[in-house]
Amino acid sequence: MSSTPHTAPAPASFAADLRAAHARSVTRRILAGEGAIELTAYRAGETLSSAVHGVSRSGQLVVADIPNLFHSLGGFHTADDIEVRADIVKDSADHSLALRLASLHLLGTLRWCRDTEEVGALGLQGQLADLVHDVGPRVRVGVVSTERILLHDCSGVTPYGAAILAEAAAAAPSTDALHDAVMSTAAETLADVADAVLDDALPGWTERLGVPEDTGLVADPAHCVDVDRHCITLARFTGDQGWVVQVPLPSPPHAPSAQDGVTAWHRLLDSLPTRRITAPQP
Repeated sequence: MSSTPHTAPAPASFAADLRAAHARSVTRRILAGEGAIELTAYRAGETLSSAVHGVSRSGQLVVADIPNLFHSLGGFHTADDIEVRADIVKDSADHSLALRLASLHLLGTLRWCRDTEEVGALGLQGQLADLVHDVGPRVRVGVVSTERILLHDCSGVTPYGAAILAEAAAAAPSTDALHDAVMSTAAETLADVADAVLDDALPGWTERLGVPEDTGLVADPAHCVDVDRHCITLARFTGDQGWVVQVPLPSPPHAPSAQDGVTAWHRLLDSLPTRRITAPQP
């Protein structure tokens, strides 16, 4: 990082708005099916970790499981409503980095659908619809009702009401092309992006990050932690220091398309100041 910022620091309100927008986006995406879910029937003392999840078109949190000879529903095999805790975890986009991006936690009631008509009435989409289509009636499909959802991430805990489920039901534009573009960017260039935010040469949000004891896991100076259509989240490491860095993508001047994210990423890279020689300072 350079010793003198290239631009005036972004106002605190901008960083707070960026952080809040990304937290809400991550929550919607996790609810919609990203990450791995674990259901605990805490009164029965049993856990179901083989289910998949998503949100129906009507904004209901739906889970599906396929019991077979090697796995049964156990205490979850009941016609009665079940009080459950749901924990959904999502890890870093760069799987070489042993870092958890975020987790969602909620208490609610699980009710299994009684027949295929009930399942059909849910309006399944995404991986849930694919699973039911491919496997058929052997899939157990249920709805989890809840009033409160908690997001846990590097900046703390953010609560959401059940209305966030309706937001998660809306189809989001694909970020596959943007994901590929960021993941194919050299680690040194990702470090330059992170340093520009830490230097206040680019707007963004930063938070201290603990460095794993096994430093072999962070041999590269920077990793992509998350790709969102509005911002990129990076992990920046130097020595025994680490930061989570979020940098917003330049907004397109028209309605966004799948390729606009890639274009915005390249524009951001083109706007980087001259490569810095020294690493970030405490």
